[in-house]
Amino acid sequence: MAFEFSSVILSTFVGMFGVVIGAVISNYFNQKIARQSAIKDLIFKKRIEYFEKLLDCIEKNIALYKNSVNVLEKNSDKKNVGKILNKMKKDRKKFEILNSPLYLDVKPISIKIMQFVDVEKKIFSHFENLKIQKISKEKFVASLNLQLLQLRTIAGELVCVLRRKLRTEI
Repeated sequence: MAFEFSSVILSTFVGMFGVVIGAVISNYFNQKIARQSAIKDLIFKKRIEYFEKLLDCIEKNIALYKNSVNVLEKNSDKKNVGKILNKMKKDRKKFEILNSPLYLDVKPISIKIMQFVDVEKKIFSHFENLKIQKISKEKFVASLNLQLLQLRTIAGELVCVLRRKLRTEI
């Protein structure tokens, strides 16, 4: 009887020990999975935040240039061109780099941003040229509308790159 009692106690202790060890191991793995999930969520959130800021900057710059062209169509004297140019320089939003290289590969994105900025530089140089010399308003507005179209095209390509990056790097 004593032998049976000790084997019952031993098997109870072994069972309890197994439950405790299982609970500790289970808790460890659950915390590890939760940590990895939290890191993935944080990275995803940072990517989305970066994409939103980048697209907001692009949209506001395109709207600024479009409004400047509309104002120029109404009044194209040199004084007004100077005001428009100063307003564009002051109100233009700059691209924020933030800490995006930590969260994604920015090389394809930076190439598109550089193309966008190059077209912006052309728009500013056109306004500078209009301020200095007299160019026909129709040709100038047509040229600016063409450059606005280029900006929209580059912005569309950038959105495609951003979507692809978001999908593939998750």
